[in-house]
Amino acid sequence: MCKRTDRRARGGGEAGFSLIELMVALGVTLVIMVVASQLLAMSMAVRSRENQRAEAVADAQRALQAMTREISNAGLGMSNNGLVDEDSDDLSIRVRSNLNAFCAAGVACDSDTGDAGEDVIFAVINNTTGGGGDNQRLITRQDKNSSDAISPLANRVDGLEFQYYTSGGAETATASLAQKVKITVTVTLPAVGSPKTAGYQPASQVQLTSEAVLRNLLLSL
Repeated sequence: MCKRTDRRARGGGEAGFSLIELMVALGVTLVIMVVASQLLAMSMAVRSRENQRAEAVADAQRALQAMTREISNAGLGMSNNGLVDEDSDDLSIRVRSNLNAFCAAGVACDSDTGDAGEDVIFAVINNTTGGGGDNQRLITRQDKNSSDAISPLANRVDGLEFQYYTSGGAETATASLAQKVKITVTVTLPAVGSPKTAGYQPASQVQLTSEAVLRNLLLSL
């Protein structure tokens, strides 16, 4: 007589996962993958924004340092502060100086401001050459003595503002009366992603300022 052996009585060693167990495991895996993808998207967006911020701020800082240095030299070897009223307002500034006014051994000098770098205009302009309607704004340096050559100082800026102050600290709209110039550069970072989505970063704005004291008034001839 044959004896039937019931495999279920041997224990669960050879039994597989049930359908319910597989569905639960799959659901847990999907949840983990969704959470992980959201965290990855968020970290990538934050990293992208921080890279943009670092590049834009560094670009603006270089422009700010260049402008501060040249504006501080305004009026060197001249009888005024070197700022030209008709070309100096809150959006642009014209700086004149006689950089080789003081003679030294082996150095040629003159009494005018006709050499390269001695008559410069700083301004912010709109640049639409990139296409796509981005309307990027640039800080530019225009050398009046080098065929009006224009060179960009920064291309990741949103605004540029000049404010003029007298020796007594009062703000003035007349640049030729200024003893100090405050320069403000604004950098606006666009939003990354869409609201209520993983990794969304809202638009933000950074302002950098510098003050250029027209110290060469004390050295005017």
